[in-house]
Amino acid sequence: KGETIPIKKKEYPLLFLSIQQMDLVGPRYLKGDGRFYSLNIIDTSNHYAGVYPLRSKSGTSILVALDHFWSHYGTPDALQMDNELSFRGSNKYPRSFGLIVRYALYHQVTPLFIPTREPWRNAMIESFNNLFDKKFFRSQSFNDFEDLTTRAAEFQSFHNAHHRYSSQAGKTPNSLLLSTARPSRIKQSQTLDRKPLESGRILFVRFVRSDLKVYL
Repeated sequence: KGETIPIKKKEYPLLFLSIQQMDLVGPRYLKGDGRFYSLNIIDTSNHYAGVYPLRSKSGTSILVALDHFWSHYGTPDALQMDNELSFRGSNKYPRSFGLIVRYALYHQVTPLFIPTREPWRNAMIESFNNLFDKKFFRSQSFNDFEDLTTRAAEFQSFHNAHHRYSSQAGKTPNSLLLSTARPSRIKQSQTLDRKPLESGRILFVRFVRSDLKVYL
């Protein structure tokens, strides 16, 4: 059954030891070089973050970035995200799993979708997104998308090495890596293959209203 913690007089089960929150920022625009998005990921146990500028928010683009983060940092027990279409699938095939869901399940990671229109459920990544906007994107100019990508990697490295969080006794993400990082379960030779799914689960957090219907 696991432990429980009270939230607004209700008990929510603690189902996972390791959770990463993921979100898309954008679109944002570069002067003279069009629009872009940023896929941001953060580990809730130590605030270790990944920042990946993307030209599009297609499932394939997101998958490449997610694969890079999991291959270099490690896989969580659960990947928590909002109901962005690129995360959950496709309107063209509403009864099929999307690339991100399939990829997570294939690597024994549980996709966890927060309630619709409730971004505060992903408070940690939302806070990091504000940091990304204020301290990185809006504080400087960029020559082009390639320059942005290079400096985004530098921003990620600086954050993980130097940003201190009061919630973790002033320690930086990097200083907690030995005690909190999880091993990667990425199967390198089959990274982007659409392999058959044998097992797994997907969690949707939803508010059941008076009509007693659940909308997924």
